Order: sequence, then C-alpha cells, then structure tokens
Amino acid sequence: MNRVLINKELTDRKITKKFLKEAVMRILEYLDVDNSEISITLTDNETIRDINKRWRGKDRPTDVLSFPINEKPPKYRYKILGDVVISLPYAKEQAEKIGLSYREEVLRLLIHGVLHLLGYDHERSEEDAEIMFKLQDNVFEEVRSYFSRTTHT
Repeated sequence: MNRVLINKELTDRKITKKFLKEAVMRILEYLDVDNSEISITLTDNETIRDINKRWRGKDRPTDVLSFPINEKPPKYRYKILGDVVISLPYAKEQAEKIGLSYREEVLRLLIHGVLHLLGYDHERSEEDAEIMFKLQDNVFEEVRSYFSRTTHT
C-alpha cells in the first residue's frame, strides 16, 4: 500500500484530489512501487518560479519539479519517495500547445515527477533520456487507458 499526500494551493474542479490520488496510485502500481509515500503539491506559476529559482537557480516558471528524498525513517511504515510540485496554469497552457487534454497533461507531469523521484534523469545523458521518456510514455498510455475505462474523476 502506498500513501499519497496532496496539497492543492489552487482551487480547480477539473483536477481533483481523488483524480490525483488515483493517478499516483496507478503510476506506482505500474512501476511496481509499494510501501512508499509521495507528496504532490499543485501551485501557480509564481510559486513554482520561486521554487525553481531557489533550488535550481532558474528564474522562470516551469511545469513540474521533483525533490527526491528516498528515505525510510526508523519505525515508519513508508519509504518517503519525495515531493512533486506542478504548476496548474503552466500545465493548462502546455496542454493546449501539445494537444493533450488538461487532465492528460497533469497526468503526464505526475508521471514525469514520479520517475525523477525514482532516480530517472533525462538530463544525465541521451541514453538516460531515451530510457526515461520511453518508460514515461508507457506509463502514460497505461494510466490514461485506465481512466478512459473508468468513471473516476
């Protein structure tokens, strides 16, 4: 069993906590990750820009940031994978540009962030990027297919 903590700093009826939790659970299940805890924060462009500047030295908004922790505190049930932060306005704008629905783009960003928490890194080498993006595409297709077969919101 995995644990998903969600912090919505913005109100958005299309991206519900239920959808986010179910999506992360499906992502982790597909990747065969169990007994883990992950934190998801949904925020705005200004906040993610501040975080990006502080932690990566890049003074601009971005779509998703990941902060791996990858520790299991003594006597704690879960291994803490880390935090994923997504800018919803950035995701919405990006979805329109790349031809995905808003929810599909948030799902894609969740997958991307989780893969970073698990140690995948597309910036290390071309080979690593190919591995990460192929896995990201496979997870996306599987989880998107799950949501298209169900009525989960």
